[in-house]
Amino acid sequence: MTLILFLFLFTSMAQAAILNFEDLYHDDDVFAEHGYSYTMDGFLLTNTSAFPFASLGTEVYGYSGSTALLNDNYQGETILTRVDNGIFGLYSIALSELYPVDEDPIEDSVLFRGLLADNSVVSQTFTLDGLTGAETFFFSPDFAQVVSVSWLQSEYFHQFDNIQAVPVPESSSLLLIGLGLMVAIGYRRRFESRS
Repeated sequence: MTLILFLFLFTSMAQAAILNFEDLYHDDDVFAEHGYSYTMDGFLLTNTSAFPFASLGTEVYGYSGSTALLNDNYQGETILTRVDNGIFGLYSIALSELYPVDEDPIEDSVLFRGLLADNSVVSQTFTLDGLTGAETFFFSPDFAQVVSVSWLQSEYFHQFDNIQAVPVPESSSLLLIGLGLMVAIGYRRRFESRS
């Protein structure tokens, strides 16, 4: 019972953020630039390349059906972190080709590298099918406690969208939650034994 209460409290505290870039939506034929950083729901995307992040208007060829962001530089690095530099879990991302070729699709791979708190690195590669539209990819459990995740713009260019990430509470916060639960359970037992 205590474990169930703890898990319920933990999951309610750590609500997933979904970076969907809908605030960048534009219904036009413009390839819009958005600067070198983007912040949403406590997460920060940083572009370390010479060209800024960009998005496609709904009337531009390659629009994936949803507002997506792209690093507008071949081999340009994108880095995802928490604004407060804390630990987070990265669970999924939607990727789509910038210029899909439905008749003779070209598969393209994107390598993600996660930096852990102990400075070790985990990695995972996703391969896009080359067709029009976004594909959702799920990260392995290795990405459940990362400090940052980075990836490079691929040779055929890709867009990213619907990044699902969850802040991981610090161990001191978890300790306080656990102590609070133990006190609450203690009071409950004491109250029940007097009844």
